[in-house]
Parts: sequence; structure tokens; C-alpha cells
Amino acid sequence: MDAIELGMGVATGLLKGELPTMEVIALLMSRLLGSAIVLMSCIIKLPQIMALLRSKSAEGLSLTGFETELVAYTLTFAYGLHFKLPFTGYGEAIIMSVQDVFLLALIYKYAETPMSHVGIATALYAGGLAVLLSGQLGDEVMRVLSGASFVTIMFARLPQIYANFVAKGTGQLSIFSYLITVFGGSVRIFTSYTDNAGFTMVVGYCMSTTLNFIIALQILFYGSGKKAPAKGKTPAKKAKAKPFSPKAAAKKAPAKKDDSGDEDSSSDEEPESAVRRRRRTKRA
Repeated sequence: MDAIELGMGVATGLLKGELPTMEVIALLMSRLLGSAIVLMSCIIKLPQIMALLRSKSAEGLSLTGFETELVAYTLTFAYGLHFKLPFTGYGEAIIMSVQDVFLLALIYKYAETPMSHVGIATALYAGGLAVLLSGQLGDEVMRVLSGASFVTIMFARLPQIYANFVAKGTGQLSIFSYLITVFGGSVRIFTSYTDNAGFTMVVGYCMSTTLNFIIALQILFYGSGKKAPAKGKTPAKKAKAKPFSPKAAAKKAPAKKDDSGDEDSSSDEEPESAVRRRRRTKRA
């Protein structure tokens, strides 16, 4: 039963003077929030994609993190399709997977990833997707694969968290994308519970939301970090200040000329010798 049917049922009951039960209200909220998350997912990755296109740099982005994230989203929507869950319960996973494919293409390009890596990764993903959607896998296998998404989610986020910590910066990561993801994950925890999506999906969303929240905090705390110099330019080196030396200053000072035009021979003498000579003259 989708949100429209539930809403019509609640409205009809209210016209008859019948109040909906708490279970119906929770289910209606779940459907409405799920629909909102699916719509919101269409723009979640756009800020990240725009940041990559603008900077033409994959600095600060974990290739392993985005590849494993794509696998996690794929397992999520394959689980939903297999058990015929409401589209509002997993629809955003399909949309996010498409956006991740585009993001990975940009990262491969700007990070100059070897073609051998790109080819192997593409072949493995295409083959795995074909098997998941073939309908030949049993319910128990799909539950196991969905449970494996726990590990996949960790591998998707932990490399990025560690890279941010080491670099003390987050490069081209988009705070807007991660804040929306955290909000959407929080809503998904509620909708997965009310839709009886199963323990694995609820725990999976709890883990992914927590890890995304950590990355969002890193973006706020670290910022983009140190900016790399523009291509073709090298940062100017600052000249080190030399310590002051009286002898060097005396040598560099121009020699004084007397009235006859000759240079004063006393300029070649050290300052300390000149001071001693003046003292001897005074004593005499």
C-alpha cells in the first residue's frame, strides 16, 4: 500500500468520524518520508559532482570508499527488489547508485586511474549486478548478502575517514551532500523499522548514518585543508634572514673620503680597534 492509498484511506475514515490508529499513522508517515527521501536522493550527489567538475581534481576523495559505497547501494536495492519491498523503502539506493557510477567515472578521469583497474572494476560490478538481478538467488542468500553490506558500508566510509584524519583536510568533499545523506539515513532507520524491512537493513542504515555523520563533522572541523598550488606554478620560497654580523656590516659600508678625496684607511679596521684607539687618545 503506497502513500496515496494510505492517505485516501485516512481521509475517508476522518470524514466518517473514524480516527486512524497509531499503526496506520506510523505507516503513513513512513511512506511519506520514504517518498521524500527518494525525491531528495536525486540531488544528494549533485554538489559533489559539481565540485569535481569545477575543480577538475579528485583531491581528498577515496577511490576505494566510493567503489565500496556503490556495492553497498547495489546490495540494498537488490535486497528490496528481491523481497518486493515498497519502492519508497529502497528507491533512493537505485538513484544513488547511478550517481555513484558518474562520480566514479570523474574520479577515474581526474585521478588518472590506470585503465586496467577501471576495466576490472567495471567487469566485476556488471557481472555481480547481473547475478543479483537474475532472480536465481534464494532468500537466504540475499539475507546473507544484505548482512555483508555491514562490512561493505564500513569499507566504504572508514578509508575516507582515515584519509581525512591523516590529511587534516577533506579536499573536494561536499558538506551539503553529507548533511542530506545523514538526514536521509536517519529517516531511513525509521522507515525500515515501520516497513518491517528486516534487522539487517535497520542496522545497516544505523551504521551508514553514523559513519556519514563522522565525515560531515570532519568537513566542518577540517574544512578543505591546504590548497594545492595551481598547475605550472611553484610556491615562491622565502629567503632566510641572515644573522647580523658587525664585521660583515663594516666591510659592506662605503669608505669615507677625506677633503683631499682619498679614502679613509681607518674604514678597513674593525670597529673594536677604532674604539680602543679613541680610548688611548683620551688617556694621553
